[in-house]
Amino acid sequence: MKKRKTVAYLLTAAMFGSVLTACSSGETGKTSSAPANSSTESTASSTDYSGQTLVVQVWGGTYEETLRNYAIPMFEKQTGAKVEVVSGAAPLSQLATEGDNASIDVLHVDSSEVTQGTKMDVLETLDASKLKNAPDLYKEAFPYDNAVVTNWGTYGILYRKDLVKTEPTSWLDLWDSAYAGGKVGVVDYSMGGGLEFAEAISRIQGSVISDTKNWDKLFAKMAELKPNIGVYASQHSDIESAITKGSILLSVETNGRAISLMKEGYDIGFCQPKEGAIAMTSLAAISKGSTHKELAYQFVDCLLSTEVQKAYAENNYYAPSNSKTEIAKDLQSFMPYGQEQVSKLVYMDSAALEPVKADFINRWNSDFK
Repeated sequence: MKKRKTVAYLLTAAMFGSVLTACSSGETGKTSSAPANSSTESTASSTDYSGQTLVVQVWGGTYEETLRNYAIPMFEKQTGAKVEVVSGAAPLSQLATEGDNASIDVLHVDSSEVTQGTKMDVLETLDASKLKNAPDLYKEAFPYDNAVVTNWGTYGILYRKDLVKTEPTSWLDLWDSAYAGGKVGVVDYSMGGGLEFAEAISRIQGSVISDTKNWDKLFAKMAELKPNIGVYASQHSDIESAITKGSILLSVETNGRAISLMKEGYDIGFCQPKEGAIAMTSLAAISKGSTHKELAYQFVDCLLSTEVQKAYAENNYYAPSNSKTEIAKDLQSFMPYGQEQVSKLVYMDSAALEPVKADFINRWNSDFK
């Protein structure tokens, strides 16, 4: 399968709203006009799938909660089918051994997993004509021919506003000697945010993470951060626990996680650094070996509906890929909402990283962790 565009990690230099922090600025997003042939109706099925069960893999946490509370009930009502949820990362290697009898029908994947899944030939080439909501999606929602973007978020700096004397404005503020003694949190390469953080520093150095010639310079800079690091997180909950207890004062994190803590009453700020906040992307794909492909298309279409997109935006704080989705105005500046902001996302070739990823991880473990 070939990609329509090469994509692994998303980088945006746009600032998505002054509401988040003084280091951010930008206009409130607005939904773009949908194509003339777009459908204004919710995803609906004219076929009764009663008695059938669709197996959907999804990441855990709040993403799974929204899936269970909004997407699945709507889908089951529309189709009569039942949904079985498998929590965790996409089991790509398992699917490769299962062939035409895949145990998972619909996958939630990131850009790196799409690259791996494409290489393993376990992802179905999507037929957009089978997705009623496809005409309403931003054109950027189809970076691959075998996966579609469901929503976008950004990586930046989460910090305790009540404990940080100077609000961060730059990725390089993490190196400030004021945070020596373990006041900074970073995320490991195995979790979303680690590689993206390294990508941000690479870009500051005028390079990219896949450029092996820049690794000496990159890891030398990252090694200088060690005296400030208090948490190498393998889970988002590790960061959240440390930041709420005050054992760390700031960390790399997503906009959604930051806003969740704000909503819980913690005095949290979120900086989208001036050099560029790294965007994260969530995509949906169908297993090539699924035996319920028609039903799988119905489910993916449900994920792309304005109702479900709105639920993810207002519960997880990640931006919708359906241009017709309208969300509360006070949330619009928390995310890359609307065509103007979505258009500012800069894409990087994940295929370029994949061949050197194992070596990069070895350097991470030996020189940084």
